[in-house]
Amino acid sequence: MKKILLITGLILVLVLFCTIMLYSQTSTWRGATSTPRVSTQSFQQSIPQRNISSWRNESPREFNRPIERKPGSNIIVNDPWLGNGWGWGWNRWDMWGAPGFGANWWFWQPSWYWNDFGYRQPARIYVYKDGKRDTIKGKKPIISFGIQGTTDDQVGGFFTIGNKGYFILEYTASNLRDNSTFFPFGNIAQVDFPMVNDLIQRQSFYVGVGKRIKRTGIHMMIGTVSEDAKWRGKDDLGYITFPKYLDRFTTVKIGALHDYKNFTIKFDYDPIINNRTFGLGVNF
Repeated sequence: MKKILLITGLILVLVLFCTIMLYSQTSTWRGATSTPRVSTQSFQQSIPQRNISSWRNESPREFNRPIERKPGSNIIVNDPWLGNGWGWGWNRWDMWGAPGFGANWWFWQPSWYWNDFGYRQPARIYVYKDGKRDTIKGKKPIISFGIQGTTDDQVGGFFTIGNKGYFILEYTASNLRDNSTFFPFGNIAQVDFPMVNDLIQRQSFYVGVGKRIKRTGIHMMIGTVSEDAKWRGKDDLGYITFPKYLDRFTTVKIGALHDYKNFTIKFDYDPIINNRTFGLGVNF
């Protein structure tokens, strides 16, 4: 009896051992909650690396700390040439050389005439108390204004006033859109991104005088140019700019304008900065 029990126990132990060995050979991949192992090195190599400058760190060093600028912060406000009228009316005869007649006239009627150069000028027909009529011709200054553009990406406007001799002024500014991140203390020796062409922004103001020959005028102007040049680079997030130089200098230009009916065509050339200006406006 003892031998039978011993043999039976050995058989049970052997069956239990075989069962444990059988389950221990099953792959862990077949577990319901198991996660397959993937080579980290091969996975990282399959992801393309982005070229992002270290200048864009969340806590940048002081030398390249960026300045946040609101859109339109470079727009000039409170311009003394804008928003304020000159106080000139359409019937300022005291400025046009018309006589201020006394009590010997009864009433006057408005009129106009074309001068020798084809410009419309004001006139008055005075009626005296004795019934006589007299036409008085005024001499109004010719005024023209318009918009213009330059060959170095500036836009602006011009204004002229005068007859045979006239005064002219103009203002232009760069219209290039600056959508870069600006680092005021950036250094060209410390860049870690590819460089592209510089960003150059200009503002120009000119004044001058000219002389008309019939409906064509020739003028000369002197002006001042402010130039702001920035180094510019680019990474995968966009452009990066930092200061290169600031300059302000005096320059000159020569030009001409021609009035065709009520339209004015204008052309100028600046030999110092080698740019050309084309303008179109109206005259009255």
